[in-house]
Amino acid sequence: MELALVVPILLLIVVSIVQLAIIFERQIGIENAVREAARRGATQATPDGTVAAANAVWTLGQLNTLLGNTQTHDAAQDVGLQVCYSTPAAPDVSNNMQVLVTVHAGYLHPVFLPLISNILDMIDGVPDGALRADSSSTFRVEQAGSNDVGPIPVCDP
Repeated sequence: MELALVVPILLLIVVSIVQLAIIFERQIGIENAVREAARRGATQATPDGTVAAANAVWTLGQLNTLLGNTQTHDAAQDVGLQVCYSTPAAPDVSNNMQVLVTVHAGYLHPVFLPLISNILDMIDGVPDGALRADSSSTFRVEQAGSNDVGPIPVCDP
């Protein structure tokens, strides 16, 4: 009798742990892909806005490739993929302008347990049966030669 009362609760706890482990495993792969795409984008010299726009498209392609290589990744669940090249509001101490590349990705992690889905939907605020988790990474672009560039506000969604 006691077993009949305790087993459903224990089963719910075990399945919840498995669900969260799957979400964490996917999110680690997404974070690694975002960081690697930003690192690759930082290797592209960006002297002006035109080149920055081309680099943003290239870096977004790299992000899509890296995300496609992560385990159990579903591209239909991607939201908010974005690559931005920008210059900070003020130059650094050496009076050279820096160029930064920021890569952002969101992912809707599907959940398979209805009770857990209701709890996770309350966390991200959207009742869609998934938990949205975002990741972003910013790197300084390594310029060849002088870093004397003008303002570059370029984003490629």
